[in-house]
Amino acid sequence: MIRIPLAGLVLLSTACSLTAQYFVPDQLFARRMTRVSWLGESGEQSIAIEYGQPKWGENHETFMHGQAAQYARLGTGAWTTLQSGVDLAFGNAKVPRGRWYLGAHRDGKQNWTLTLMAVDKIDVAGFGAGATIGIKPDLEVPMRLERTEQAAELLDIRLSSNKQGKENVTLSMSWGKYRLRADLVAYFDVRKPKGAPEFALSAPDKVITTESGLQYEQLRAGVGEFPGPTDKVTVHYSGWLTDGTQFDSSYRRGEPTTFPLDQIVKGFREGVLLMQPGAIFRLTIPAELAYGAAGAGDVVPPNSTLVFTVTLLGIDK
Repeated sequence: MIRIPLAGLVLLSTACSLTAQYFVPDQLFARRMTRVSWLGESGEQSIAIEYGQPKWGENHETFMHGQAAQYARLGTGAWTTLQSGVDLAFGNAKVPRGRWYLGAHRDGKQNWTLTLMAVDKIDVAGFGAGATIGIKPDLEVPMRLERTEQAAELLDIRLSSNKQGKENVTLSMSWGKYRLRADLVAYFDVRKPKGAPEFALSAPDKVITTESGLQYEQLRAGVGEFPGPTDKVTVHYSGWLTDGTQFDSSYRRGEPTTFPLDQIVKGFREGVLLMQPGAIFRLTIPAELAYGAAGAGDVVPPNSTLVFTVTLLGIDK
């Protein structure tokens, strides 16, 4: 839940273990990593690509315009590696979950494909740090090539949602003035726990705004005593970014959460103090009452407004 450490900066106690229900890219390591994740009923599932970043040079421009078909590695150092916890589909090409080395292939007509090679097979053959010569890919996936005016000095690979559907993912590569792209489907477990609230934003005519800037909507009234500032409360809740990205949910963990009100972010605390047991509120918490410019790990970006649906189940004074 949303606790305050000694430095006064709020963090989710589960922020390091839970990733956004929607797709969240992150680039965190010396070898660059791009990742998309889904938090389903069966737990966290993710797809990640790890790669080294070569610089663009004139020899690469020559390679891009070569006439002879050629295979190439992606990145520098160790193989660029795709790690997927779910099955994937690039069009009609099915890619089982697991680890794959990635490369690229250009034919004589400037058609490009993403090549995938089973990690175990390459490692057993002793090609773990070698060239692609003599290696036959297990799969080749068509990629669309575009040329742009803005050059990328370092190879940049990204996984992202194309927002057309929560299972749809785009793999894009930028290097020099070239962009390569492929769309895929990730077979995430998209089931939702029974009783979990759906994401929604409150209509303006139903919102009450407090002096601090917190916005709340009462979805169901409660009865009884209000909690005090230092009481412990038991709640069921789900939290989203305003684009529908779910970053935390007690429903996903299968049980309500109990915490002291003086150890959570200001906006959440203020909202719960307005509730009686049994009440359900939708809280819209501006960034300054939540995680501010720091954000929260890789699940809440800086300066994010948060949306919570909260049910107050009990108060322990």
